[in-house]
Amino acid sequence: MIRKRVPDKFKAKSLIEASELEMKFIRTLKVSKESGSTIVGRIYENFRRLGEALMLINGKESVGAGHHNDVINELLLLNIETKRPILVLKNLKKIRENINYEGYIPNLNEVEDVLSIADACFKPILKEVLNELEKL
Repeated sequence: MIRKRVPDKFKAKSLIEASELEMKFIRTLKVSKESGSTIVGRIYENFRRLGEALMLINGKESVGAGHHNDVINELLLLNIETKRPILVLKNLKKIRENINYEGYIPNLNEVEDVLSIADACFKPILKEVLNELEKL
């Protein structure tokens, strides 16, 4: 459920900075069977944080069951150009759910694909969320 709230520039900025910092760290990890779940999960979390930050900027908050869908859907509303369709974030969410709730272990090709999603989409989304933050 999405509800209105007072825009929160400082919390949004904190989420953006944390996401950016962690994404840089994730790129230092060696891709392996052991690191795959961590890489996929953390990349998803960083996109989720950007979605949450965007919601806070826009004076919205998602609560309850399905809140992850709401924050990812917020990113899908952005009118930006990325090297891969922004809808791939839904695939990323599904892989992360399988890891967290089904005990799925991603293969190396899937981890590489998730890294390519991050390479193709993270910076353009980050830039747009930062542009929105500046408008507050």
